[in-house]
Amino acid sequence: MFQPGDIVSYGTNGVCTITEKKRIRLAGQSCNCFILKPVYDSSMTICVPCTSQVLLDRMRSLPTKEELLAMLHEPAPAHEPDADARRELYRQALQSGDRRRLLRMVRDIHTQHQARKAQGKGLSAFDDRALREAQNLLHSEFAYILGIEPNAVPAFIAGELGE
Repeated sequence: MFQPGDIVSYGTNGVCTITEKKRIRLAGQSCNCFILKPVYDSSMTICVPCTSQVLLDRMRSLPTKEELLAMLHEPAPAHEPDADARRELYRQALQSGDRRRLLRMVRDIHTQHQARKAQGKGLSAFDDRALREAQNLLHSEFAYILGIEPNAVPAFIAGELGE
């Protein structure tokens, strides 16, 4: 179980510090909650009720640098040619916040972007938005784990993948 002081990834909010565990009133009921502060957005505070397994499941430990780099170097996924099925896969990946699924999605979109660029085309609005959402989450994790600024993550990844 998590404790105050732990660093976690929370849903699509990215890397957060658990600042405390305290009893507060929510919807008229008193319950224990974890209070999270996103590392890269000090204006936000997140309350996660300890009674909500769904919300607790969104709190995940961060991988090690080695685990993160291994995920980055996993083979790129096969591209789903059906646009509706692909949208659903991307929607599920974003909703899950699962970094492995998000990395695979980003690599798929990046590969498609390169192919479309060669044809003089750009990404669809959906693919572009999905890519930005996934990158926002992943870049905070990469930045924190690697000890670099979030805006330096794209160059780091490109260098790792030899692009």
